[in-house]
Amino acid sequence: MIISYNEAVSPLFDAPRVKDTASVAAARQFIAAVRTSGGTNIHDALQRAVSQPVGEGRLPVVLFLTDGLPTVGETFEKKIRDRIAAANTGKRRIFTFGVGTDVNTPLLARLADDSRAASVFVLPKEDVEMKVVSVFRRLAGPQVAEPVLSAKNPDGSLAAGRTDEILPTPLPDLFAGDARVIVGRFRGEQPITFNIRGRGPKGDVETR
Repeated sequence: MIISYNEAVSPLFDAPRVKDTASVAAARQFIAAVRTSGGTNIHDALQRAVSQPVGEGRLPVVLFLTDGLPTVGETFEKKIRDRIAAANTGKRRIFTFGVGTDVNTPLLARLADDSRAASVFVLPKEDVEMKVVSVFRRLAGPQVAEPVLSAKNPDGSLAAGRTDEILPTPLPDLFAGDARVIVGRFRGEQPITFNIRGRGPKGDVETR
């Protein structure tokens, strides 16, 4: 589904459509007719995107592109984040793609982080193609979805109470080729190991 927005929000279809010859042709015609004008209604566009039905057995995603600040409708950053999080009952990953210098970087980054996705920003004179490639690699799906970090003692038991202030929380989905840094504190002198478990393309996975 494609949604164009300025002051108003204009979806191509009333609901998500399966990719086929007809829907691709309609999408190309729709995009070719888009013109830059008016304000930037980020809140309502995202509300419409995350409110779409989710297909069974699919990991739903939103690719949100913008080159501006929210200027129409709700413009307060925290209210936008809170309302989108509340509306995102299908747990859609919101990948954000900001172009230029006139974007709300913290808002786009938090929308992505809160939904376990990733944000990408393109500055003037940067290689847009490389940034687009990185986004579409992630859209193919994570290697580990909804990862959970746990600490264990040498005997395999959970190291309860020995770690805190783990960041980021929650952990983002893990994609092929990504490098993630996880920081935190642990107590005591006894060694501990860290395990990550989650959902992979072929079922549950666990690694350390």
